[in-house]
Amino acid sequence: MKRRVAVVSLAVITLGAVAVLWPAPPIHLDAPETVHLPAARQAYRPAGEFRQGTRIIDAPPLQQTASAIDIMKHHVTEADYALCVAEDACPALPSKGRHDFAQTGVNFTDATAYASWFSARSEQNWRLPTDAEWLRAAAERGSDDGFSAEANGTDPSRRWIAAYLREVELRGEADLEAHPVGHFGVNSAGVADMSGNIWDWTETCFQNGTLSPDGATIMTQSDYCGVRAVQGKHRAFVIDFIRDARSGGCAAGVPPDYLGFRLVRDSIG
Repeated sequence: MKRRVAVVSLAVITLGAVAVLWPAPPIHLDAPETVHLPAARQAYRPAGEFRQGTRIIDAPPLQQTASAIDIMKHHVTEADYALCVAEDACPALPSKGRHDFAQTGVNFTDATAYASWFSARSEQNWRLPTDAEWLRAAAERGSDDGFSAEANGTDPSRRWIAAYLREVELRGEADLEAHPVGHFGVNSAGVADMSGNIWDWTETCFQNGTLSPDGATIMTQSDYCGVRAVQGKHRAFVIDFIRDARSGGCAAGVPPDYLGFRLVRDSIG
């Protein structure tokens, strides 16, 4: 996903006392490499905390129809993000402007600012994926956060311990080295670096809900959008203004190594 920057100085032509300024043309954007995901049926377990009475238990997996989307094959890179900064549409972040390294240290607002800018400049509707869309794109590299009957039992400590142990196992040792895009390879869907050391922001809010007595039906559900689901080796929940979850601000889950993002656009077919 390379971008070419066309830089043309302002031309000043003096005609008597009149100076004519020719503005520089806008930055040229190349289309990102994308992977098409056709419409399909998907089993999806909602992201958040669900209670049956006073107990926190798993939300049931819901069967839903997933719309067709195109997802960026790679993360938005430092060079990509720098173009948005250059046009004063995104906050400046630590970056070396590299085409082949993902932009990290990004919070939810940074990512959505880039999506708005990129949509306007490309004249296409780009946005962050939902949690469900990310999981579909992750294919075999995604993970379900359902637990055993024991972890869903009456002792809440068992659920907390099970969650911690599973996330530590999925995450492994922290990988705090920056890698070029493509380092973690592509999955069966053709999407690169899913579940590497960069967790992706999604637009999905943390959800609170209640379940039916048999746990098969969600009775009530509400969003808390100050916290968003981020996806990588495991699902985590991060406060929306946090750029480094390891320094604090991971509302639930073992903290991600890095926070980055990629975008999707709705597709036909």
